[in-house]
Amino acid sequence: MSRTRIGGTRKTISTIEKIWSRHKMANLIEELKARVEEEGHRRKRYKFDKPCSQVVQIDPRLASLFVEAKRLVGIDCPREEIIEWLNKDDYAQHLKVVSIVGFGGLGKTTLANQVYQKIKGQFECSCFVPVSRNPNVAKILADMLKELGSCVDPSDDARQLINKLRAFLQDKRYFVIVDDIWSAQAWELFKSALPENNLNSRIITTTRISSIAESCCSSLAGHVHKIQPLSDEHSQSLFFKRVFGDTSACPPHLEKMSDRILEKCHGFPLAIITIASLLVGKSNKDQWEKVCNSMSSSFSHQGMRDILLLSYYDLPHHLKTCLLYLIMFPEDSTIDREELIWRWIAEGFIAEVRGQTMDQVAESYFNELINRNLIQPIDNQYDGRAEACRVHDMVLELIVSLSAEENFASIVEEERYNGVGRKIRRLSVQSGHVRDEVKREIREKWSQVRSISFYKSQEQGIPHLPELHSLRVLVCYGLWQPVKCIGTFFQLTYLGIRCYDITELPEEIGDLQHLQTLDIGGSGIKKLPPSIGHLQKLVRLLVTTHVELPDEIGNLQALQELSHTGYFSINFVERLRCLTKLKTLGIDLPTQEKLGHDTGRYKEAFKSSLAVMGKHGLQSLCINYNRWFLTEELMDTLCGIVPCLRKLAVNGEYITRLPNQMMSLANLAHLSLVIERIEQEDLCILGDMPVLLFCELHLLNAPDERLTISSQQFQCLKEFRYSYDFFGSGGGLEMLFLEEAMPELRRLRLKFKAHEAESKMGFEISFEHLASLEHIMVRIDPRGATRSRVEAAEAAVRNAASIHPGRPTLELKVLYPSVALSMMKDKDGTCCFYHQNVEVHS
Repeated sequence: MSRTRIGGTRKTISTIEKIWSRHKMANLIEELKARVEEEGHRRKRYKFDKPCSQVVQIDPRLASLFVEAKRLVGIDCPREEIIEWLNKDDYAQHLKVVSIVGFGGLGKTTLANQVYQKIKGQFECSCFVPVSRNPNVAKILADMLKELGSCVDPSDDARQLINKLRAFLQDKRYFVIVDDIWSAQAWELFKSALPENNLNSRIITTTRISSIAESCCSSLAGHVHKIQPLSDEHSQSLFFKRVFGDTSACPPHLEKMSDRILEKCHGFPLAIITIASLLVGKSNKDQWEKVCNSMSSSFSHQGMRDILLLSYYDLPHHLKTCLLYLIMFPEDSTIDREELIWRWIAEGFIAEVRGQTMDQVAESYFNELINRNLIQPIDNQYDGRAEACRVHDMVLELIVSLSAEENFASIVEEERYNGVGRKIRRLSVQSGHVRDEVKREIREKWSQVRSISFYKSQEQGIPHLPELHSLRVLVCYGLWQPVKCIGTFFQLTYLGIRCYDITELPEEIGDLQHLQTLDIGGSGIKKLPPSIGHLQKLVRLLVTTHVELPDEIGNLQALQELSHTGYFSINFVERLRCLTKLKTLGIDLPTQEKLGHDTGRYKEAFKSSLAVMGKHGLQSLCINYNRWFLTEELMDTLCGIVPCLRKLAVNGEYITRLPNQMMSLANLAHLSLVIERIEQEDLCILGDMPVLLFCELHLLNAPDERLTISSQQFQCLKEFRYSYDFFGSGGGLEMLFLEEAMPELRRLRLKFKAHEAESKMGFEISFEHLASLEHIMVRIDPRGATRSRVEAAEAAVRNAASIHPGRPTLELKVLYPSVALSMMKDKDGTCCFYHQNVEVHS
């Protein structure tokens, strides 16, 4: 070949390379332009120009209001009336039903829950079941079984679950709340799962519809309770408590205006709290008058809706968007806080605020919606944070209609589909069957969909996803086919899979360069591909202990949360040290049999990685371990190398003693230990920890001396849990609370053995010095004790709670239902409980 031809060839190649390079650059520029435009549109759409720079906490006045409403504001009389009827001797052994009926917003669920909380300890098993207008029957039945304490097979259909429920409850005294029933058909279905076993079982139902209430009571010994609005006095008390934090703190210039507002609320608790939440922090009379004039004088369902609409329009734009997003979850769902705020982040709803992380800003949004009474907090923790939330059905009705007006989201629910716009922005499939015409319409409109959620079996639903380049959130919580084209969702930021039928993720998962959350905790996935290491923006990886993680986990430079892994590769443990941004780690440590000769190397790798993570600010560590692995020396080392820890939970087998380096954890707020024994010196060490809010101690053996807690210890503690293992020595209540002990304690949970408590202390138990106590949970282990001793222990606990000046609520239960206990005669002729193949439930 001539030099001329060679030169020409090289020139051609060079020209092609330049053209190709320019083409790639042009594509890159176009992509950047698209991102900038999308960011601009997003800022305009959600109005992020004026973000809130202040961290919002749940208003403590609201928290105290919920306590006050439970105890004082119109609840006591109807609660005691229902309890009295349930305890009547008429048909005492028969299954009895109370149906609470009334308009939405009157407090039916609150009343039912108060009865439930007060008497559920009298029953062998109990559960609270929200039903909703369009119930997912199989899920509700499965949730009932789980809450009652039985096992569930994910493949069970409704009929199988009903049979399991009947079999489980047949020989038990049970108490069940069936909340928010909308049809007689739904009631008949749930009733079929609740056997009439003549064991003094009880059911409470709630409904807005009188005919449904009558239906609930028609075939059983039943009573319809028509809930009434609050009296003027109770209405004012509830209103002032929410607005001002005190029932008598209303300024004189607002008294008449408050009377006018309360007249228009007509005693409906939901209306009162919603309007009060709107007025918090507003002391100008003109502001109150404006709100009052916006309210309808005649109260009806529409009037309640108008009050909620008033509260909605008062929201800043970013909170309106976050509230509307809640229609993506099925009705009556318990919505996990962490899932919700990270889905908000993935959708682009959260504005950047200097000095705060995105999840901190999102949590402020969450708390603000609680403060405005537009979402209801669930499972409030010792630190004031709500673990989850629920949307009142009347609020849900409102945001569903608002969403339809704005084409915010499209919902497929049973036979209904609310898609009205020319394109689908968000899609939530809450039905196991989707009609063919709906499928076709969805496929025509969803090319730019940003969020898809599947909540039921999709075997007859939408079988395949196309290339959806705008998709940011994908949630598969029903049984569904594998997502084969997942690698094409280039904008995907949140992926949640809780389907047992999905057993693997493709290698293309590594192409999702924007992915922040990967949650496969409830899936059938056993192994993650090595390409997971390419996810440079992954912040949260939520797995279970049976999932094998690749060694490439160390490449995830943005990872902040890894839980709960049980993978035992030494290389994997060594690579953990590369996760310098990790804040939360949950890990199961291996048994000696699984490691064999590599035990020493594994321990060193674990200690070394933990030291690096501790140096970079690890804040939460949850460990399940075997005793041979987590030795006293290693526990001491652990406490010394993770100084920033705020949460430490050590479960599994018992550690032998309290670590010597425990006091070095000066930032520790949450401590949970399974330990052989605690002595007075150990208790003093724990009591001196400066910011400890939660302390849980589960002991194998009782201390040699009676433990004393003085006024100088546990100054910040909000929740204390103390229990014993049945198979250890001792196990009574070897603890004395001195005057002014634990001054901030709100919740106390105790578990003790009846025979040990009596033999050592004669049931001397007192809570009176715990001045801030609000809730007491006591579990009595009856094994080895006579019936009279168990009853004496119960009486002692009830008496101690009743004389407490703060009137804390008491949840008392004797463990092991009667079916699992056999009675035998003592030498003196009395009956004694003994254990017979019973699983321990703490």
